[in-house]
Amino acid sequence: MILEQADPIIQEPIGVLGYGVEGISTCNYLLQRGFTDITVLDRKRPSNLDPRLKFGEGYVNGIATLRTLFRSAGVRPDLPEIAEFIRKGGTLTSQTGLAFSLAGHDRIIGVTGTLGKGTCCSLLSAMLTEAGIPAALGGNIGIPALDLASSLPLGEKLILELSSFQLSTLPKSPRFAAVLKTTSEHLDWHLHRDEYWLHKSNLVATQTAEDTLTYCADTEGSAWIASKSKGKKIPFGENSDIFISGSEVTFSKWGFSLPLSATRLTGEFNLENLAAAGVLALELGAKPNHVLAAAAAFNGLEHRLEFVRELEGVSFYNDSYATRPDATIGAIAALAKTPLGLILGGSDKQADFSGLTKQIASASHVKAIALIGQTAEKLQSELQRVGFLSSLSLSGRSLKKSDSLEEAVEFLRSQVKTGCIALSPACASFGMFENYKERGKSFKRLIAGL
Repeated sequence: MILEQADPIIQEPIGVLGYGVEGISTCNYLLQRGFTDITVLDRKRPSNLDPRLKFGEGYVNGIATLRTLFRSAGVRPDLPEIAEFIRKGGTLTSQTGLAFSLAGHDRIIGVTGTLGKGTCCSLLSAMLTEAGIPAALGGNIGIPALDLASSLPLGEKLILELSSFQLSTLPKSPRFAAVLKTTSEHLDWHLHRDEYWLHKSNLVATQTAEDTLTYCADTEGSAWIASKSKGKKIPFGENSDIFISGSEVTFSKWGFSLPLSATRLTGEFNLENLAAAGVLALELGAKPNHVLAAAAAFNGLEHRLEFVRELEGVSFYNDSYATRPDATIGAIAALAKTPLGLILGGSDKQADFSGLTKQIASASHVKAIALIGQTAEKLQSELQRVGFLSSLSLSGRSLKKSDSLEEAVEFLRSQVKTGCIALSPACASFGMFENYKERGKSFKRLIAGL
């Protein structure tokens, strides 16, 4: 696997490969520091290109004459053109890599995993704020890492949510890290599950005995990634010192427990987020009362099993961030006390839906499903194969493909008269919406207007 240079010396001419959120942030950073020979390389010319920037028509073919290349997260690092660029002495780096260099690994708290990264990072930020420990929050959630690292006040920590894409070429690990439940994801980009784990392992691969890692011990992927760290390891789970059982997490080392009922969060899967955030906060100097107070006040994040409204005996939930089957399985379990209507489907990331569909077939409270997007037919076939309509000898279950979100909601309202209706798609949104945020906002607007 190609790694970038740990402390890159930026030499012109410079290339920025990809002009999305990270690419724009990187270009702004370079322009503000007086660099002038900057070429943006993208598949098509961006409509919002800064006039001070050049545009490279050849995309990756245009990197041959450059000295420094910033790879945006969505670009695979092992493209032959990038390998040749490095072989000829070019410097490969990224927004994340430069942010690590500027802030210093000892000030960075990195969080990765397949599920829960944004919630865990936000909880940790709230806990540190409660404890009076200054920390900025960004990365894959909110503000780009480089925007924060380039002006980080002395003594302030930097909490970063990091995806496998951002970690693909990371050359050094943070002082504090958390690896949440890690299964498989983005198999339309990664060659296979093992590569996905390998890229994520860069978060901890260069940790030393002075560094700290907390991880989900109950998941094979998380445990494998943790095995690559030489840091102090604090596992959490059903058979760990940080003990998750029933509806509470017990921080044995610090002598207190945190029940889910003491928070505003929905779903027992959030106990893992509370465990990871709590461990990191405590290791960074927070006290148990800070952890408890912050957890009690935390409202959760938008698009994460977010309560929208109640209307005529039905509660509506926006779980648009559930872009993978595991997340939807968690939502189904969290909403198990009442009849449930579910909106599933979206763009295809080559996810394995077999576990999800089996869970749905055996979940007696799932009464109706509306399928949308590119994966609708695939999901319908899988649900019919596992006997969703006839499982458990239940009558009254229904399944329908819908052409729009509006049609899906209309169908579910006709089927679920009391209980819950949730948008928890298990898929990305592309093809119908720009991203999961737009999908979630569209759903909320639709529900608000009923």
